[in-house]
Amino acid sequence: AHGIGLQTPALLKIGGTSVTRKYLLGDLGDVTQIHSELTFQHGAGAWIARLFIQIDSFLQQLSVRTRLLGLSVGLLLLLGSTNLVLGFVIQQREGQEASQKLQYDRLQTITDVQLMLTEVRHYQGQLNVAKVIKSDELEKQIVESLANAERVLEEKLQALREFDASSVSTVRLERGLSLESMQKSIQAMARGEPQSIQLAKETIRHLDKIYAVLKDASERERLHADAISQSQLERARSAVRFTVIVIAVAGAFAMLLTLLILRSIMQPLQSTVTALQQINAGETMVDLPPITHNEFGDMAVALRQFRDRAERLQHLAYTDELTGLGNRAHFDETLRHAVAEAQVQGMTLALLYIDLDNFSSVNDSLGHTAGDRYLREAAARLQRFAMLETQVWRYSGDKFTVLVEAQAPGSAEAWNAYVNGQAQVLLRGLAEPFQLDGHLLPMSVSIGIAVFPEAGDTSERLVSAADAAMYQVKRTGRNGLRFANSALIADARNDLVLSTDIRRGIQRGEFEPFYQPIVDVLTGRVVGAEALMRWHHPELGVRTASEFIAAAEASGMMHALGEACLTSVCERIAHWQSGAEPIWVSVNLSTRQIEDRSILSLLATLQNQFVFDASGLTLEITESAMLEQVDRAQQTLEEVRGLGYRLGVDDFGTGYSSMTYLQRFPLDKIKIDRSFVERVETSRSAVAIIAATVALAKSLSLEVVAEGVETIGQMQKLITLGCTLQQGYLFTAALPASQFEEWRHSWALPLVTAEESGPTTG
Repeated sequence: AHGIGLQTPALLKIGGTSVTRKYLLGDLGDVTQIHSELTFQHGAGAWIARLFIQIDSFLQQLSVRTRLLGLSVGLLLLLGSTNLVLGFVIQQREGQEASQKLQYDRLQTITDVQLMLTEVRHYQGQLNVAKVIKSDELEKQIVESLANAERVLEEKLQALREFDASSVSTVRLERGLSLESMQKSIQAMARGEPQSIQLAKETIRHLDKIYAVLKDASERERLHADAISQSQLERARSAVRFTVIVIAVAGAFAMLLTLLILRSIMQPLQSTVTALQQINAGETMVDLPPITHNEFGDMAVALRQFRDRAERLQHLAYTDELTGLGNRAHFDETLRHAVAEAQVQGMTLALLYIDLDNFSSVNDSLGHTAGDRYLREAAARLQRFAMLETQVWRYSGDKFTVLVEAQAPGSAEAWNAYVNGQAQVLLRGLAEPFQLDGHLLPMSVSIGIAVFPEAGDTSERLVSAADAAMYQVKRTGRNGLRFANSALIADARNDLVLSTDIRRGIQRGEFEPFYQPIVDVLTGRVVGAEALMRWHHPELGVRTASEFIAAAEASGMMHALGEACLTSVCERIAHWQSGAEPIWVSVNLSTRQIEDRSILSLLATLQNQFVFDASGLTLEITESAMLEQVDRAQQTLEEVRGLGYRLGVDDFGTGYSSMTYLQRFPLDKIKIDRSFVERVETSRSAVAIIAATVALAKSLSLEVVAEGVETIGQMQKLITLGCTLQQGYLFTAALPASQFEEWRHSWALPLVTAEESGPTTG
């Protein structure tokens, strides 16, 4: 009312009642509410209010163009009546009308910019959807439409720049930032990264700033237009006071018509803006404007489509595409809320962390397509056998999580038994083999269980505890379950500290290979050495491999550790080969280095860096470490053997695949495990095993080394069994390279007497 120059007292005189006043001022935005206000009111005011309601209902059936045309007609009536009374005012008003028209044009320009921004944003949303669903044809169409919309938007911005350059600069800046954050959000969403939600919120903040800037600009121009209108009205009143009755009647009619038409436009427009704000805020229960047969109806349809697409994007952001389960982002959010609610209500809940035992072998042997089908089958079984009060997610790769919903605390034993029963059902349900393209694939899982709040009082600690329990199951044979306890959690934290120290140690060069000699006891010569990694810990001193290898493997640092070891060893081999009495050196390989074939590129790099004879390096497989991909390992080892390097098997006889390794791998040497050597003087079975191993090695033309020789008696017994290559504390412990060289040049074979049988630790 104030915006078009009519004072509040005039409104009160026109309405006659509080209902009329509320209606005209927009305090009553719902027809039902107005009817309830009028139920107990009578008289002229109520009659006028009912008339306004009928007019408003009629206007809602008209298009916006028709309403604006009606508004124009009303204004023309006002101008016509004024012309009849005061024609000479026309010339005076021409300049004022031009100024008013300019203001309305400015307002229209701002409105056009807002509409085109909405249209461009709509096409950008469609383009993102087209990219997600990978529809080239749809993407091409949307790109063309987007380009047209961008062109029109640029024209409108140029028009706005003529009178509001600062707003245009802000709009351009924020648009660029919103597009950049939107693209980052889409890319993060496609990779399943949790920061996609934060980027989407950042996009919304930039868009909100754009609309706020345009709203402020519109408000400034509207106030200016109001001021112009007020000025015109005051001048008109001064000029035609003698025709006040005619002007008052005509003006009142035009004013009421204007209010009604503006209200019929602003109310659905405000509803549309509110709905957009709710959708942008991520709300799902949105009050959408009704669908009518006019432009606002088209906007309502577009809003519904936009809401559906927003819900679809939210679904994609929280769903794993392969299995249809919730993804990690959804799990993290759900677990945080569940833990927070359990803390407030004093409830308990349980988290099951599940890892497929055989997925890597299926994926590598049958391909990724078969691996995907294997994962889908595992997900289907988890959903099938999980109880109703549980939720299942795919956490990452071949790992899944199951959340047993919070319950009122009771007996800890009863709750653990309940959770254990649920986990046992999952174990049995996934234990059945899976028939896949003629292959009967085994399927089993390792389950770690963490109970809130005993195992962890935050979602992060709960996941960490369940993860640690699951890996403990892996280490003790797989296909089982284990509850996280304080000792296990403490071990996991210690492993984390140890892993951090290992990473730091690798960066600082704290790891060094020590060398334990391999002696030919018949000739008394040092013919080789085994490189054994040692860690010069800054606080704990020198640590042996048994104290850090397991943590290095679990934390994925074996590659870096193995590379550091081989680099130092190859440099040492090149140095020794340049001398008068070169020796060969053996180094253990991890299964990961063999199966991922990284050893090939590493050896090629080292061969270029250090010039040495490849036969001086013997690469050993730890026989007790089971190779899951034997075919792939065979191919890798044959390529290594073809480069001239020697191959051996360490800890022979203690693992599961002794004969398999001898049959399939191109070996040069086997090493008898110390567990047989230490019993060679007292155990007939140990003697028989060593004798059979030596005979088998000779028939296959393989060298045999006995490790762990600590007494002269053991040395003599091994000689009688045909094993003359020996290593152990009888000769010396592993030494740093410099000390090893000094020892090698001063060492002599121990004298053997009939009385000597006790242990010697050279």
